[in-house]
Amino acid sequence: MKVLTLEDVIEHQVRLERILDEISKESNIPISYKTTGKVREFEEYIENDEVNQLYFLDIDIHGIEKKGFEVAQLIRHYNPYAIIVFITSRSEFATLTYKYQVSALDFVDKDINDEMFKKRIEQNIFYTKSMLLENEDVVDYFDYNYKGNDLKIPYHDILYIETTGVSHKLRIIGKNFAKEFYGTMTDIQEKDKHTQRFYSPHKSFLVNIG
Repeated sequence: MKVLTLEDVIEHQVRLERILDEISKESNIPISYKTTGKVREFEEYIENDEVNQLYFLDIDIHGIEKKGFEVAQLIRHYNPYAIIVFITSRSEFATLTYKYQVSALDFVDKDINDEMFKKRIEQNIFYTKSMLLENEDVVDYFDYNYKGNDLKIPYHDILYIETTGVSHKLRIIGKNFAKEFYGTMTDIQEKDKHTQRFYSPHKSFLVNIG
């Protein structure tokens, strides 16, 4: 399971990472996580890195109220299937998740004790794991790996794949999202030989015909 966290307070970063390590060890769920307090760095992860399944976001970042909601909207643009959890002291903002249309799974209060905090995080981890397993059973995925960079998106949401003009970087255009990732057209076509999901009308495009 891949987790990405936006949190600008070091002590809260350390707390969450410690709890993620504990949950991973106790439940035997592999959890790979990245944590940053820098909004731009977080956005670059979203735009250019592999898809993450679970996102933990603070709302008030470096004194900018509701910045976490704006970041959540960006996540939704690039990864409409992401599970988003807000971890914040600003519980009064809970109802704003509807206004920003980010469909958050949970709203965890930072100020609760460690035992309760861990329990809430654990519930979100278990839910994410169950959703991943459930979706794998009923959804056919474009599951692509290129030099350690992973991409996993349901075929039925892919319209086409195009080159970007940057070497070894492609762009996948979906029904309601766009996502850049590392790979080559030749490599995708080679891996697509058996399923033949994609048709290439031009060397710069692969159209989903599956």
